[in-house]
Amino acid sequence: MTRPMGLDPGELRTALGEAVKTRTLQAGELLFRQGDPTYGIFSVESGRLRMVRHTASGNQVTVHVARAGESIAEPSMFSPAYHCDCVADMRSDVAVIPKEALIQAMAGDPDLALRMMARLARLVQALRGQIEHRNIRSAKDRVLRALMLLEPSRGVGFEIDGTFKDLASEIGLTHEALYRALHDLEAEGQIASRGRAITIHKRGDD
Repeated sequence: MTRPMGLDPGELRTALGEAVKTRTLQAGELLFRQGDPTYGIFSVESGRLRMVRHTASGNQVTVHVARAGESIAEPSMFSPAYHCDCVADMRSDVAVIPKEALIQAMAGDPDLALRMMARLARLVQALRGQIEHRNIRSAKDRVLRALMLLEPSRGVGFEIDGTFKDLASEIGLTHEALYRALHDLEAEGQIASRGRAITIHKRGDD
């Protein structure tokens, strides 16, 4: 659930000039499909993108949800094909950063290369946190931890970004298991919910 920030689109436009283009996606529109040849990485300027991988059994697993200010698909710089689908959850503006142009810019700008390395390091940390989160066996504990990470400040209500079904997929639960966990947490007085609005009354680390 930790959200590593991406490379700034303005900075990349300065470094790469007209090579960086903005693409507008409508809700449900694909940016790329699993197996498509790679051509660039992307920075979300507005909206929300969901990266989904298809398993051999036909299931869909949410790999990452990218929001405004985050860059995605960085491994595509060194891979011939995208490893998942990327679909817009809502109308989204996306900066398209050609990988060849970025690699050339990094070769000529050590500071840019270092910033990219730092971004990739934060991405690895975030993925490790996601694995740790999904290893929490109790659905109720997993949901409470996810809500705590989404909470902007202690004791202040907030609204879920997206649907509860989206949240369930992001933390590796069925939406039925998520709803049961939310019901149990509310019955215990740990949270209060009204639609997508959540208030946490009791934190698990108290």
